[in-house]
Amino acid sequence: MSKQPSNAAGRYGGEEFAVILPHASLSKAAAAAEAIRLNIEALAIPHRLSPAANGITVRVGAAIAIPQPNELAETLLSLADQALYRAKQNGCNRVEIACRARG
Repeated sequence: MSKQPSNAAGRYGGEEFAVILPHASLSKAAAAAEAIRLNIEALAIPHRLSPAANGITVRVGAAIAIPQPNELAETLLSLADQALYRAKQNGCNRVEIACRARG
């Protein structure tokens, strides 16, 4: 993930985190999401109770959109939630990206 001064990361909800990358292109956002996934996987933290994997992995739902005038932040969060839901449906240890076209 690029270390731009405007980038931020933090816990969002019980098991979820948000990473904010203002002005990131689709390719940079996807690369950042994949880097997060790979770094978590590389930690090789054992997960003895998981039938799916030997170690802890993550599913990442990412969203990119150009904000519209008077648009609430919840709109982007909803887009990211939709991507996360797709990631949960499609399997473990994966990234799904939602991209809303302008307008």
